Amino acid sequence: MIKNNQQYKYAKNKLQEFEKDLKEIHEIYSSDKNKKTLLGQGYSEHITQLKAEIEYYEKMEKSPLPRVLHAHDPAEICRMLVRLRLGRRLTQAQLAARIGCQQADISRLERENYRGYTISQLTKITNILNAKIQLDIIPFKI
Repeated sequence: MIKNNQQYKYAKNKLQEFEKDLKEIHEIYSSDKNKKTLLGQGYSEHITQLKAEIEYYEKMEKSPLPRVLHAHDPAEICRMLVRLRLGRRLTQAQLAARIGCQQADISRLERENYRGYTISQLTKITNILNAKIQLDIIPFKI
């Protein structure tokens, strides 16, 4: 997930590099379909992934914040935090300064695999971002 303008620029550059490399593979192995497919598969997968991430970031940057951001599992919390921060036009460093922590702390909270959130942390962050947290505990059917 792209979380800031620096990562966005890097992803755009990487996308151009991968597309150029894939084009060269297609030109060099134009007569050998198997080699072209085998050598180009990894590039094609990376290109598809980068395009999706770039598109998602651009959409977050351009579209207004929705009224409610839903996170249906802990893995989605990081996306909601990034979405809120970007929607408020703040960098990780700016948010950290407002909260009174380090930029690295915000980066950690925005990692896809982070699961150590506390209600206190989330409340502090969302207050700074002018948002509220709604926690729903929904029992599974027994």
